[in-house]
Amino acid sequence: MFISTRFSAFYWLLFYTLIFAACQPDSTNGASTKGSDSASAQSNRIWNTLEVFPGKSWEVHDPQSEGIDPIVLQEALDTLRQYCGEDGLDEVVVIRNGYLIHQGDSVNKAHEIYSCSKSFTGMAMGLLIQDRFCRLDDTAYHFSALLKQRYSGATLRHFATMTSGYNGLGKSRWEGSNSEDWSFTPYAPDVPLFAPGTAYCYWDEAQMMLGRILTRIAREDLHKMLSYRVFDVIQLGEWSWQEEGSFGTVPIRNGCTGVNMNALQLARVGWLYLNRGRWGSRQLIAPDWVEQSTQNQVAAQLLLANTDRKNIDGRGSYGFNWWVNGQPTNGAAAMPDTPAQTFYMSGFDNNMCFVVPEWNMVVIRMGLDGNPKQAKHLVYNKFFKTLKKGVKQTS
Repeated sequence: MFISTRFSAFYWLLFYTLIFAACQPDSTNGASTKGSDSASAQSNRIWNTLEVFPGKSWEVHDPQSEGIDPIVLQEALDTLRQYCGEDGLDEVVVIRNGYLIHQGDSVNKAHEIYSCSKSFTGMAMGLLIQDRFCRLDDTAYHFSALLKQRYSGATLRHFATMTSGYNGLGKSRWEGSNSEDWSFTPYAPDVPLFAPGTAYCYWDEAQMMLGRILTRIAREDLHKMLSYRVFDVIQLGEWSWQEEGSFGTVPIRNGCTGVNMNALQLARVGWLYLNRGRWGSRQLIAPDWVEQSTQNQVAAQLLLANTDRKNIDGRGSYGFNWWVNGQPTNGAAAMPDTPAQTFYMSGFDNNMCFVVPEWNMVVIRMGLDGNPKQAKHLVYNKFFKTLKKGVKQTS
């Protein structure tokens, strides 16, 4: 009897050990070495370790007290102003060490942040992976049968890295545009642009479809999920996210755009990511997901798809719906005079959220005044190159 009980206990222990191991994050599926030019890049990243988090409002400090030369900061802002439209620097926020060291005159003005919204879609995906509802390399059709015929090989990883090849049926919904993107039927799969994983293509319809897929996985509104899981905790306040269809009474949020908030709110999201998904004592987003999302996941040597959106090239500088300061061989989005570990959101109308781990800094620029005439990575490289002269490194 003793021997039987002992063996029974052993096998139960073995059973639970195997189950526990199976539930642990898969480093192979979690960190995409397929697209990254440096698989060990994240191990060298400097993450913020300061225990400073804002309450309902950001605490204001003068730049000098946080190691930033105010004269150089103004010089850098003046440099940026040259490339901005009529909104100028009205919605610029600079956070250093958890304190507000600069704010424009209209930082409480809430409006759409366009493609910065894609990083919110990525955040939702990270939470669902964290909850083990899905994995990066799960095929998307497993959650959405309408993808099976034409996109049976496309995975969630492909969708989050703009390498799925997904294309919706129909021409653009925007009058005067001949683009294949932004059709009225983004959830009706058309012939693929390319086989999944064989090329890069910045394509909004693919992100709309990702929003639909994630809503099916979550079985709830992504806006609601992000609010109670993350944004209520960081005291973000009121924000909205445009709908693009629904499942019955559950709205599908537009995976590529439509988030509305102000610059001070967006800075909180940046600060959350600078702290690897932690806010105070609470780990809201898995740190591994933050790390993976904000390192390059797209090989610089990958083919750039020949579409009407090939002017947006993320090869060597795109994570999971975040842009990163990579060193792509094509030079498309490199910022050589900007701290190497910088990652950022980028949206139309020059809406930007930069996270700079080396400097414990978040920089927000928002507006509704059009994109700069020069490419954004060139503009902001000039800004950070100037600012670098006035930054005292934190200990």
